[in-house]
Order: sequence, then structure tokens, then C-alpha cells
Amino acid sequence: MAERHSLEHHRHASVDPRAAAAEGPAAIYELVKTRGLRLIDFWFTELGGRPWRLSMSAESLNDAVFTNGIVVDGRQVGGTWEGLIAIMPDPAAFFLDPTVAVPTLSVMCDIVKASRADYLEDSRSVLKRAEEHFRRCQIGSTWNVGAEVEFFMLDENGRPVATNLLRETLRELWATLDGAKIQVDWFRTGPAAGQGRVQMRSAPALRTADQVVVYKNAARSIASRRGCVIKFVPKPVAAEGSAGLLVHHAIWRDGINRFHDPDGWAFTSPLCRSFAAGLLAHGPALLAFCAPTMNSYRRLIPGASGPTDLVLSNSLSTAACRVPAGTTGPAPAARRVKFCAADPSANPYLALAAMMMAGLDGIERKLEPPIDAIDPSRRTPHCLEDALDALKTDRAFLTREGVFPNALVEGWIFNRWKEQVLPVRAVPHPVELQVDAYEG
Repeated sequence: MAERHSLEHHRHASVDPRAAAAEGPAAIYELVKTRGLRLIDFWFTELGGRPWRLSMSAESLNDAVFTNGIVVDGRQVGGTWEGLIAIMPDPAAFFLDPTVAVPTLSVMCDIVKASRADYLEDSRSVLKRAEEHFRRCQIGSTWNVGAEVEFFMLDENGRPVATNLLRETLRELWATLDGAKIQVDWFRTGPAAGQGRVQMRSAPALRTADQVVVYKNAARSIASRRGCVIKFVPKPVAAEGSAGLLVHHAIWRDGINRFHDPDGWAFTSPLCRSFAAGLLAHGPALLAFCAPTMNSYRRLIPGASGPTDLVLSNSLSTAACRVPAGTTGPAPAARRVKFCAADPSANPYLALAAMMMAGLDGIERKLEPPIDAIDPSRRTPHCLEDALDALKTDRAFLTREGVFPNALVEGWIFNRWKEQVLPVRAVPHPVELQVDAYEG
């Protein structure tokens, strides 16, 4: 029932971002005035997915901030930026921040060079280009995305918290997101100890990615006040479960869900199945963005755990793509593809953009997905290194029309080796150190 309720709101959640942007500054000024907001937080996300913030007194906000941006030295900000950059607020993307003591408005931002040229490594701009590419393809008016973001809540000793504490935290998280005007369809605990999941209402992809950033910050803030931590790590605790980022996709045109067909397999249309086929065909390269850490592959162990089979199913728990079993009835609004192999360590802007480009490639080539057919040769990569190797050779679907500039793909591969592969490879695993105990 929860899944059906969520997707029935696809049509109603959609907005025209260009129309919203036109009235955005005026709407922000009005909100600042009526709510008595004192601070503006400008959010921007580095290549690896870490959000950064620059704060400004609400009294200093003016039209020039939206027209010219805020020029800073990227090296002093931190993250992956270099040289002079301009932080450009998106007037269509703002949220109230109920987690702070001082009344604050959060505004999502893009990064451009101070010279007004594109900054190739700005991940939010990548998703914007993916949405523009989708509109040019003219297969639908709206690409709607729903995100279930899982996490683990741990106490000060690194142990999963009790279910009662987790449930109260989820209730507060729901209220906090509601205060930020982010609608949550449902939440739950489990199945592992300390594991929580929230499904936000589906929306156009860019808004969904923005909401994921706000959601993760809110969850961490709430846990911190309780003396706990929330980990958006796929496998933070040995012998426990794992956390995923489950992403629901549907394409709409003129109020009609184009992924529905009453005569198709599991009530899906050829368009829907081709979209899923694109996700599966490019699965190994896709996971370089969707499962971008060494820890990601402790969740994805072929034959042992996780959604590791690159097939489409409405019943197999190991399928990387699913048509949720609860939606295989006659309700057209509920039809969608759920990509299950991503995890919450991903940069949501890059992950959603990569999924869209893979799905569109499947549609263009009229690919057919393997359905309920497990084949050991069609499985997710064993490690991040394998995913990055796949991305080196399978990137043409990403670089079309400059959505993912080739320089960004190269930069991403370099970043993952520098930030993930090499640091983990250089540290001996505790299990490796036990070997010496058995030698004389």
C-alpha cells in the first residue's frame, strides 16, 4: 500500500522548474520576510558527494546574489574545487531548515567558474544537463524519481541503537522534513538492528537529489542531539545488514505513466522494460557512480548478499532492477522500475544522472532486459576497482551531448582511486593480521 500511495503522486508532485525559477527570488524574499528568517545557507556539493555550506545574513540577500553568485577561492572553501568559483543559488530550490536554532533558509546552488564558464566537476549541473537531455529526447514530459534512503543509527560505542530509540528518531526526522516542505510517504525500522529507511515522495529528479542532501543532513543533526551517529555507509557493522539507496523511476507524459501497459509483463510497457535494460546493460559502469566506495561492495557480494544479479524481476530479491511486486495490479500510476544496487554513499546528483543516461540508452536501442533469468555472467562487479575499470571502457552513454564531460569521468575515476581505493588498500585488514597467529 505504501509503494502504491507513493507513486500515485508522481503526476501531482511534478513542477516546471523554469516557471519556479522565474518567481524564485520573489518567493524567497517573501518567505524570509514572513517567517522572520535571519540566515541564508547556500548549499553546494563537491564531486564525491559531500555537501558544503556558506552562510549569509538574510539582510544581505539581494538580486545581485542570484545574478552574479558569490565568488570565492575554491581552494579555501575545501572539497575538490580549484581557482575562483561562483556559487550560484538556484531560486527554484530552497528549503526551510528546522534543525537549527537560528531561523535559516537553505538554498541549493550550482558552481560555475568566476569567468562564468561551466565548472565541469559541478555534480548538480550534471543532473541538470541530464534533465535537459531527457526533455530533448521527447519521450515524456516528466522524469519522476522516488528515493528510499537507508541508514544505520549507532550509539557512542558504535553499536546499533535500540528499535524504540530509532523509531522515535524517525518520527522526529519525519516532522523535520515536513517542516522543510519535504513530503515523506512512509518510514520504517529494520530489518537489521539499528537500520532505518525513509521514502520521500517522488518528484522530478533534481528536486529528489536536493531532498536527499537535506534529508541526510537532518538525520545526522537529529542523531547527534541524541548522542548517537547516523551512518550512510552500506555496511557499517560486521554481521549486520546493509544500507541501500533504492531509486524508483517513472516517465510521464500528459498525465499518463508511460511505464504502464495493461497487456505487458507485470503490467510494464516496452518503454519501461527498455529503460530497465539500459540500467542493466550498463550496470558495471553505472555502479562506479551508484556504489562509489570500497565499502559498497561489502553489500554487493554475488551469490551471498545484495541485489547483485543484473536482471529485471518482480520477485527475485537479488535482482538489481525490480518492478515492485505490490504494484503489479491495474493501477497505472504505480508502475515504475526500482534500481536496487545503488547505496547511500553515492553522490545523488551523479547517481541519478547516470541512471537516466543508461535508461535512455536502453530506450533508444530498444534493448530487452533479462527477466527472472539468473546468470553468473550477469552480476555486479566484485569491487570498486572493477566498476571503475568498466567505466573506463563504457562511458559513451554518459558523455552524449556533454551531459557527463569526458574530463569529469576521468576526474571521477582519479578521485575514487585517490579517496577510496588507495587508502583502503594501504591499510591491512584485521583478518589478514590473524594469519600470523597460526604460524608457529
